[in-house]
Amino acid sequence: MKNLIINTLSIKRNLVFLFLVLLLIGGCEKNDAANSEEDKVLTCGESLSMPFQCISTSGKSTVATTKIPELIGCWDSDDFDFCVKYNSDGTGLITYKPSGLSPGSTQRIKWGAMVKSNGDLLLSNVGTIYIAHESLEGSIDPQIALLSFKQSTKQWYGFDLKSVGKCATVSGGGGGSTGGKGSIIFWTKTDLGCGSISVTINNQSGVINKYFNASPACGTSGAANFSLPAGNYTFTASCSKYKWGPTSVTISEGQCFKMELH
Repeated sequence: MKNLIINTLSIKRNLVFLFLVLLLIGGCEKNDAANSEEDKVLTCGESLSMPFQCISTSGKSTVATTKIPELIGCWDSDDFDFCVKYNSDGTGLITYKPSGLSPGSTQRIKWGAMVKSNGDLLLSNVGTIYIAHESLEGSIDPQIALLSFKQSTKQWYGFDLKSVGKCATVSGGGGGSTGGKGSIIFWTKTDLGCGSISVTINNQSGVINKYFNASPACGTSGAANFSLPAGNYTFTASCSKYKWGPTSVTISEGQCFKMELH
């Protein structure tokens, strides 16, 4: 009788142990499933839920997030003659200010902060995030296609953008030509070890055979200079080692656009 009681207790202990093992295995499987969902890789071409969207900028597509509350509103630049409005849904508007004979223009955009494949913000080595812009009408100025912004201080790096109540109203439309001419200069800081650089735009050719420590004025000898009707163009450039483009640029009436090759 005593042996029977002992055997019964032993069986109960084994059953309890087996139940705990099965419970542990089931819990691990559940966690693995949850982790696989959390580790989902975000890529362009798939259906992205808010606040993510795919942005095409500088010839590449990248996943970006619109969940940047510090950015929502209007930001104005005095030095670069533009103002940009960021909406919380990932849309926005760039206003190019009047200059010379140009009445100014506006351009509708999509925007977002670049993220890594797991959805975390992509950070620079100084802790800034990258704000990408995609034009919804025409091509965007490559100088402002990708900007650097620090959330903690609400500061931009490389541009003098300041928060304002609203962007000024201009009489021009979005992205089109006004019929007048503008200038574009292509330049570089070094010869890149490849000698002269040939530049072609709108079936016209020029050569860069001098190098500059800082951005030169349009018309400077030794850089490749062009005067073209305001509008959107595509340029290519090459030397013995490197090629650039085809890359889109926008020329505005009465303005000098400066394009550094590096």
